[in-house]
Amino acid sequence: MKRRVLIVSPYFYPEGGGLEKYAFNMALELSEKNEVTVLCMTRGEEGWEDLGGIRVYRVKPGFIVSNTPLSLRFVLKTAGMVRRADLVIAHTPVPFAADVASFLAKLRGIPIRIVYHTVGLKKGAGFLDALAGLYSATLERLTLRGVGIIAVSKTVWEYLRENGYNPRVSHPQISLPEHASRQRSCSREKVILFVGQLGRYHRFKNLYLLVRAFSELSVEFPEWKLWVVGDGDLLDEYRRLALELGLGSRVRFFGRINNPEELAEIYSRSGVLVLPSSFESFGMVVAEALAFGVPVIVSPHVGARILVEPGKNGFVLRDLSVSSLVDALKLVMDDPKLLRKLSSRSTLRGHR
Repeated sequence: MKRRVLIVSPYFYPEGGGLEKYAFNMALELSEKNEVTVLCMTRGEEGWEDLGGIRVYRVKPGFIVSNTPLSLRFVLKTAGMVRRADLVIAHTPVPFAADVASFLAKLRGIPIRIVYHTVGLKKGAGFLDALAGLYSATLERLTLRGVGIIAVSKTVWEYLRENGYNPRVSHPQISLPEHASRQRSCSREKVILFVGQLGRYHRFKNLYLLVRAFSELSVEFPEWKLWVVGDGDLLDEYRRLALELGLGSRVRFFGRINNPEELAEIYSRSGVLVLPSSFESFGMVVAEALAFGVPVIVSPHVGARILVEPGKNGFVLRDLSVSSLVDALKLVMDDPKLLRKLSSRSTLRGHR
């Protein structure tokens, strides 16, 4: 008889970003030998669906605070589903969903694992950071007490160890492996690629820094373009910035892309991926880009920098500044031979 596994996540693929992709890949892997059900919240339509053989229940939140969905109905739904589970896996540190799952699983005596995705909740938001600190010192400690903890990167593992926990590491798997074979058949274009959420709670991904760096190089390299994949409430702000800098059609905003074939096509045509985040527990887009033979330029604060071999498959910025990003971009934009060399060596090393 198959084990019944319940995965609890604040949101779930195709909504969200890296956390949700990780949860989806974990669910797919577990579904090969287990009966997997996912419970999450959604900004879209409430209901259930079959997603690759996984039964997914999506609950509409009552309200959302700082990107954290809250719902009494979600609590009641979790209570019913936990009762029928043999194992519960909850994804955090987005508050509420994992806290509810942990409390109810412990109450029922059901084993629970917590997958931890980032180095804390503070993002330079003043009052909200104060609340995040209070949460980490109180409710989160109760949630993580007595459970198995999985860190998604060495950076997250170190953070948790420093805070008195004993996690193990399980790096994300790439989301588009079946499409990566096209990387050798598609011709590369002079394109700088950014993939990430564009919401106000994701300013730390520093897209504005990349747009400004591209602006400084746009006259010297008129054939190059910047492609942005992602959506959020700051999309219009980034579009205005591109127009103000005179970039016009040089910056293309694709919006959110849920179709794996379409996203694979974009990776395959791009020249280099840039992720200049102020902090990033891992950065699955880096692993995805390398799987498609796309060199990467990342900040020193990106967990997936462990995949980058400077000068072989990409570069790690010396610091987070426009000048540092300009220097790194100029290396690949000014040297087609180097770019081809980086691309040919951009393969994803085993890292699980």
